[in-house]
Amino acid sequence: MIIQDVSKGYSAGVNDDNQLQTHAVTMTELEQAVQNGDAYVWCFTGYDYDAADTVMHIKNTDTVRELVLCQINLYCDTASKVQVHKPSGTTIAGTSITGVNMNVSSSNTALATTTQDETGNTQGTVLINKYVAANGTIDLIDEGQIVLGYGKELGVDIVTAGTMAYGQIIGFYRS
Repeated sequence: MIIQDVSKGYSAGVNDDNQLQTHAVTMTELEQAVQNGDAYVWCFTGYDYDAADTVMHIKNTDTVRELVLCQINLYCDTASKVQVHKPSGTTIAGTSITGVNMNVSSSNTALATTTQDETGNTQGTVLINKYVAANGTIDLIDEGQIVLGYGKELGVDIVTAGTMAYGQIIGFYRS
């Protein structure tokens, strides 16, 4: 049997037990945000970093939506402790990074201030402490997410000085 909405031309199948036949697709929040044009990647290019340098910094400037960070990937050439923290008293003083929309068909832009080699902040509460091997990469968010409300920010510091660090932050806006 077929149930039809003649006015719109839609139809749905029903089996012999009068059960509606459906097809469902499960998507993560990130996948849905990519489709909606609300997911971004901020890529930090390589540079020579100092000890205790904030190599990545991001601040949500969207006054309505939360910025959900789901991946922070980092490479550094020295073995070091890496700290993800909530900065305090930031005066933006790094090299600006533009977020790239992960839906290449979308013209939406990221409402975030993002920098590398951020020198105008003071380390606040440390959220994550991890260790990375020399010439190694690390994902700083293994499970879960970090959510930034309006005006909230996050920094990633490498404790040991080195000559090359680069990485990326992947996140999306949640309404």
